[in-house]
Amino acid sequence: MDATLLYSFLCVFVRCSAMFISSPVFSAQNTPIMVRIFTTLAIAGALTAALGTNIGPPPANMYLFVMAIAHEVLAGLLIGTFMSFVLQAAQMAGTLVDTQMGLSMSQVLNPINGVSSTVISQFKFMLAVVIFLSVNGHHLMLKAFADSYGSMPGMTMEHLPQMKNNLVGLMGTLSVLSLQMAAPVLGVSLVVDAALGIVNKAVPQMQVVVIGLPAKIVIGLIALSVGLPALVSGVNSGVGVALEGLLRTLKGM
Repeated sequence: MDATLLYSFLCVFVRCSAMFISSPVFSAQNTPIMVRIFTTLAIAGALTAALGTNIGPPPANMYLFVMAIAHEVLAGLLIGTFMSFVLQAAQMAGTLVDTQMGLSMSQVLNPINGVSSTVISQFKFMLAVVIFLSVNGHHLMLKAFADSYGSMPGMTMEHLPQMKNNLVGLMGTLSVLSLQMAAPVLGVSLVVDAALGIVNKAVPQMQVVVIGLPAKIVIGLIALSVGLPALVSGVNSGVGVALEGLLRTLKGM
C-alpha cells in the first residue's frame, strides 16, 4: 500500500476517533465498542478515499509524526466538544429546574455518560439527544468533520488564544441558552415563592414549608410541560451556534 495513502488513513482515523470520544450520541457508554470501531473505520475509509493524498506525505521524522497525530487528536476533540456543549446546556437547564423544584437531592444514573444526575436534568438531556438527532445534528457534525480538512490544514501555538476565545464565547452563549430553556420553570417558581411568602405573613399558623414543597413540584412540572417548546428551540439554536463557533475556530487555524 502507498505510504502516503496509509498515512492519510491514519490521520483521518485518529481525528474521527477523537471526535467520537468527545461527541454527543457517538460517545455513549451503552454503545457497543465494536460498533464504534467499525463506524470509525467506515467513515475514515470513505473520507480517505475522497481526500486521496491531499493530507500530504508522511512526516520526515518521529517528532513531526507525533506532532501531526497530536494535531489530529486535538482537531477531533474540538469538533466533538463543540457539539457536546449543546446537550450540556440542556442538562444545565435541568439542574437549575431541579434546584428550584426541590429535586436536586434525587440522583439517577445517566446511561449515556455513566454519571449520576438529577431527575429533570436527565430528562432534559435525553430529550435534547432526541432533538439533536431529529434536527440532523449528527449529520451536521459529520459534515463539519469532513470540511475540517479544508479549513484546518495545520495548527501552531499561536492559534491557541483564538481557540480559547471561541470556546469561552461559545460557553457564554450556551449558558444564556440554558437559562432560556429553564426560564418557564424558574419564573413560575419565583412567583410561587413570592406567593408562599405572602401566605406565611398573612397566616403564620399555616405550615408553609409542608404545603410549599409539593406545590412547587406540581406547579413546576406543569410549567415544565408547557415550556418544552423552549427546550426544542434552545437545542435547535444551540446546534447552529455550536456549528458557527466551530467553523469560526477552524477557519482561524
